[in-house]
Amino acid sequence: MQRSSRPSPHMDTRWLASPRHAERLLAVPVLPILPQGRPAAGGLSSPHVQDRHNLLLLKASAGGLRTETRPACRRRVRNGLLPVTLPQTLLRRSKRSVHFNDPKFPLQWHLNNRRSPGKDINVTGVWERNVTGRGVTVVVVDDGVEHTVKDIQPNYCPEGSYDLNSNDPDPMPHPDEENGNHHGTRCAGEIAAVPNNSFCTVGVAYGSRIAGIRVLDGPLTDSMEAIAFNKHYQINDIYSCSWGPDDDGKTVDGPHQLGKAALQHGVIAGRRGFGSIFVVASGNGGQHSDNCNYDGYANSIYTVTIGAVDETGSMPFYAEECASMLAVTFSGGDKMMRSIVTTDWDLQKGTGCTEGHTGTSAAAPLAAGMIALMLQVRPCLTWRDVQHIIVFTATKYEDRHAKWDVNAGGFSHSHQHGFGLLNAWRLVNAAKIWESVPYLASYVSPVLREGKSIPLLPQELQVAWNVSAADLQLSGMRTLEHVAVTVTITHPRRGNLEIRLFCPSGMMSLIGTTRSMDSDPNGFADWTFSTVRCWGEEAQGTYRLVVRDTGDESLRAGTLRQWQLTLYGSSWSPAEMRERQRLLEEAMSGQYLHSNFSLPCPPGLEIPEEQRYTITANTLKTLLLLGCFAVFWTFYYMLEVCLARSTVALDLPCHGAAACRWYQQRARRRAPESGLDMEAVPLCGAKDAEDVEIECEAPGPAQEAAQEERAWAPGLPRAPGAHRGTGCPEAGAGGLSGEAAAELLCEEGQQQQRC
Repeated sequence: MQRSSRPSPHMDTRWLASPRHAERLLAVPVLPILPQGRPAAGGLSSPHVQDRHNLLLLKASAGGLRTETRPACRRRVRNGLLPVTLPQTLLRRSKRSVHFNDPKFPLQWHLNNRRSPGKDINVTGVWERNVTGRGVTVVVVDDGVEHTVKDIQPNYCPEGSYDLNSNDPDPMPHPDEENGNHHGTRCAGEIAAVPNNSFCTVGVAYGSRIAGIRVLDGPLTDSMEAIAFNKHYQINDIYSCSWGPDDDGKTVDGPHQLGKAALQHGVIAGRRGFGSIFVVASGNGGQHSDNCNYDGYANSIYTVTIGAVDETGSMPFYAEECASMLAVTFSGGDKMMRSIVTTDWDLQKGTGCTEGHTGTSAAAPLAAGMIALMLQVRPCLTWRDVQHIIVFTATKYEDRHAKWDVNAGGFSHSHQHGFGLLNAWRLVNAAKIWESVPYLASYVSPVLREGKSIPLLPQELQVAWNVSAADLQLSGMRTLEHVAVTVTITHPRRGNLEIRLFCPSGMMSLIGTTRSMDSDPNGFADWTFSTVRCWGEEAQGTYRLVVRDTGDESLRAGTLRQWQLTLYGSSWSPAEMRERQRLLEEAMSGQYLHSNFSLPCPPGLEIPEEQRYTITANTLKTLLLLGCFAVFWTFYYMLEVCLARSTVALDLPCHGAAACRWYQQRARRRAPESGLDMEAVPLCGAKDAEDVEIECEAPGPAQEAAQEERAWAPGLPRAPGAHRGTGCPEAGAGGLSGEAAAELLCEEGQQQQRC
């Protein structure tokens, strides 16, 4: 029975455009089935094929590879058609790319730049491998985070949040007159905006959790800043700080004593001992010729300093440059450039979405999000591991305004762009295979007291300090990471000074630039400059500090009072660093970026969030006994004082010389006992009769007779002028004085005692 040949419903005809696909498919051996059921010895050269299914025929042509379906028949291979005797079924396949329904995602050029391919952070390939920052918490230290916004609420982490301005756990921003408290919410959206919710944008690490610490909406003290840096540091992994001192071209400021201690404590004890990651913005004072080495947050060795470039890769007008900058990433430029599209608050004039986020404030959160991606694939990265990976993987690019220098360690660095542009793909692949760097080693020179005058240009002041192998032997340092110089300089106009540091290799770092707006007459008082331009170089050698004065002769010369050199590095040798670079470049293909490959990761330390002191029962009993003892002695002392005062002030009636004498002696004896420096005044004998009036009671008849008898006793003279009616001697004209009367009374009392 003859049947017509119909294409199978599971067959289709399509063109495969790539010639490379054709070469690959044609190279696969297809063995036809002979009638006897044995494969032909010649493979594809066999002329016989027999099958009851339709045949899939592949035909190679210059334009591509065409597939056709024909009924199976016994025929020779002709016209380049290759018979494949396999039944065909529908296979569901999709491109391995991410798709988002967020309306503003196509405008997020910094994530996927369709207009200028390659001018983005190269993150989509990481997302395709399911690396989204899962398990990492990023906290935005700012003016608050509106966590009720649709783009933030699902990823919000209340356990890592706090409001230091209002002292409560909710970091919700408060509306202000300038409508400016949206800054923290915008930064949070860049990091962890939720995808596929049909709202606004997508965050760099949209799988991470986001927290907020509200601290900038009110007076900021050193203690508040320190608390913010260490708040919930076992929950929060990364601290994003898009703020700093005033970018006015004349401020020199940074964290004070408590803030510095908090940064150091964070990298030691934060994140289970691996160290909190502090990401700071370099600053927006470029239009004022400001430099981020005058910002103590940006030049700290404990922070990751991030600058900004616009969508063309150029340095924007507002960006600052400095020798301590690690890397840059994208942000807005001038008015003709696109800015960062991100989540916004919906309070006051906000709509929940904005296309105008710019400045280095927008660059730092992008870097924080990329570091969150790194921590997902390698949670045990230390704070120094993160810095090393950035140095190793940042990409150098051409910018006509930037000057790149290659140091002796093989790293390219620019004062404008640090070690280069952050690349999420390179960062994550490097983190996947990264093994921790050796411990941090440091060397501190003695304080070098110079007291030398700083000459005007073209002359310069040059001082040096040699670091020998013996100096580094104790710490074991071989290669450098950060180099810091602390200087004390007096000068009538601080902005005229230019300070350069030369490492032993000759690598120059412009650590202090001239600033036209800085007219401060106090100079620098123990200010620390730092540089990363000598990263990977040998630590041993002579370091030179060069100070120039670009002013004129109308001002008095400045003086370099003292300076001190501090080196930070590790025991890595230059050869070991080159080997690590080679391993990282091998990993950039993505071959290790899958779930089957992982390096062992230590669990970290169990560090409590807050050290709570529990008072035991014995401690309470001891405190109670001490308290009772203190109360008892307090009352006893108060009683003694009151009794002593009342005894001195009491005015007792005098019934005779014996009574007066007893009181006088008693008063004199109690005064030293009570510790009071006073003189006892007898009640019946005054020093001066004119000043003291002696009062005595009138004696009765029996008392008068007794007194008369005693007055005429043998051996006792009769006191002339004695007045019986009063019983007291009377001072006056023709009578005895007060002192004589007192002596007679005392003699009388002594006589009575003898009798």
